[in-house]
Amino acid sequence: MAQIVRLTTRQQRSEQEEAAQTAEQLSLLSEELLKHLPGEARIALSKITHALQKAARPDTTEGLWPGGFTMLSRMQTAAIWDAIRALPSDDRPNQVRHAFDLVLLNLRQDTGEVLLTRDQLAEEIGCFPRNVSTIMGTLEKMGVIRRERRKIEGVRGPGMAVYFINPHVAWNGSLDVRKTQAAETRPPMQLELLHGGAS
Repeated sequence: MAQIVRLTTRQQRSEQEEAAQTAEQLSLLSEELLKHLPGEARIALSKITHALQKAARPDTTEGLWPGGFTMLSRMQTAAIWDAIRALPSDDRPNQVRHAFDLVLLNLRQDTGEVLLTRDQLAEEIGCFPRNVSTIMGTLEKMGVIRRERRKIEGVRGPGMAVYFINPHVAWNGSLDVRKTQAAETRPPMQLELLHGGAS
């Protein structure tokens, strides 16, 4: 059976080589120099390096991990599952668990942003879009995700709800960025049981 091979043009190969060389140069920056940079500059460098590495190896997400992978805290993920199972039936624990799984599968690299819209989440979960706010609100109260409002030009109101995973739970992308984000974010409140407390 013939194998399909993706053709790469000379210009694409040249751009990939340039991206690889630039990423390699950035990786040579000393830890001594980096630690004197502001946190925002370190995050920006990490994001640039990650983007260059991805440009240099555009097919690396297809292979052992088709579509990429997400890093999880096993203990905290298990604790979240337990906390979701303990929710009263009025809080729709099955749909909350489904939403949590979808969050883990749809994270943007280096920001932890959930890439599904409210309508997409509703379609995947099998509920009305109006119920998604309640379901995601439950995860937000647990500290699993946080919500931001993103203004849309020409549209009135507070803006579209955008969700981000708590970096103590999961991450997709640079570990340097994850460490910085985790240092600025509290672990989920429901996970106090990991330290012997009651949930």
